[in-house]
Amino acid sequence: MKIKYFLAALLLSCVSLSAHAAGSPMNESFTNLIALSKNAIEIGKKGDTQGFIDSATVAWEALKEQNEKGSSIRLQRANSKLKAAIKAAKAGNLQAGIVEVEQGIADMQVDK
Repeated sequence: MKIKYFLAALLLSCVSLSAHAAGSPMNESFTNLIALSKNAIEIGKKGDTQGFIDSATVAWEALKEQNEKGSSIRLQRANSKLKAAIKAAKAGNLQAGIVEVEQGIADMQVDK
């Protein structure tokens, strides 16, 4: 009877070594999204509203594509910021759009 317990303990220890935690961090890379967002900010600071809208839309579409590959809370936060930036710029408030994109970049950056 004791040999069964020993074998069960041995089996469980082997299985536990190969198991991964469900909440383990994902390997996320936002370098492309951050670069696209910074490009939108640079265009916006020059005062080109339509260029800002176009650049922010490109960044937003790239973000949506990356979010389809694997959902992330950081991407969801940045998604709402980029949508708000595009909406603000279309309403004529370019500075608010720039601020929203900057906040989106802050949401994408990894805390170290």
